Amino acid sequence: MSETTEIKPMTDDEVNTFIAIVIVVSLLVLFLVIFIQKTVVVVRQASVMIIERWGKFYAVYKPGLHFIIPFMESARCINWRCMEVRNNSSSREIVTLSTDRIDLREHVIDFGRQHVITHDTVEMYIDALVYFRIVDARLAVLEIQNLPDAVELLTQASLRNVISNMTLDDTFSSREKINHQLLQKMRNDAERWGVEVTRVEIFNLDPANDVKEAMEKQIKAERERRAMVLQADGVRQSRIIRSRGDAAKLIFDAVGKAKAAINDSKGRATEKELNADAQAKSLTYISQNLKDKNIRAVDYLTAINHLKMYQDNQHHFFHKLRLILDNELYTSIYHLYLYLL
Repeated sequence: MSETTEIKPMTDDEVNTFIAIVIVVSLLVLFLVIFIQKTVVVVRQASVMIIERWGKFYAVYKPGLHFIIPFMESARCINWRCMEVRNNSSSREIVTLSTDRIDLREHVIDFGRQHVITHDTVEMYIDALVYFRIVDARLAVLEIQNLPDAVELLTQASLRNVISNMTLDDTFSSREKINHQLLQKMRNDAERWGVEVTRVEIFNLDPANDVKEAMEKQIKAERERRAMVLQADGVRQSRIIRSRGDAAKLIFDAVGKAKAAINDSKGRATEKELNADAQAKSLTYISQNLKDKNIRAVDYLTAINHLKMYQDNQHHFFHKLRLILDNELYTSIYHLYLYLL
């Protein structure tokens, strides 16, 4: 038979001892957890920590694993701004937080509309963005109390200083110049805080309402003036084109008439040449045909002239001619007349 082991109940002293041991172990574990949490620090990429020992600056912890001696060393916090969405709505609110991690990435601050006055005493509102990053974390923490507020105030003061030296027209036509002057001025002033201002962008220039109304009237008047100038220029150009067309037409007509006159003169000259050539050929033909018949060319030409003078009354002419000449000469002249016709 197997013997059963009886569990003896714990006495009160044993219970108290066990409870004390559990409490001590729990306290040791809790202390160890707190110790590790306070001692071991992990710095993420693009961030640093400012460590003070006994209240004095000690070191800048870069990204990686680090150890802090409790009670002797502590991380210095910095006030920073961040954008938060409230109550699951689309509206955002800027809140200020205190953190011991200093972000070295580039930051942007939109500080809202700023009221400025130009050199010609014109009121206007300007919206701008400032891009900056921390290059020296020790200066950014120890040399300025609230870095984002300081950058914003510095931007406002620099913006008013730059705009006060420019006229209203210059502010609209020289936006890049304003950005450049702001950047140079802010870089020089922010270096002592360990901050590098990388870019300044002005994205809105809004004059006061009365100035805006005056500008709109001026723009409207300028637009109407340009329209009138363009219309007058169009009329002038059309008149010039019409005048050039009329002048070209006159030139073409004159050239055409001149060419027609030249062609007519050439035609008349050619006609005269042909008539003279025909007469020469006729005389040659007459001389050859009448040479054997003892007929003088003078008589023949006289007959031709009479033929031309009295060609409207042919019957009377040939009857009279037949009485003057003999039959053979009359027949020759008549055939020549028919040949010339």
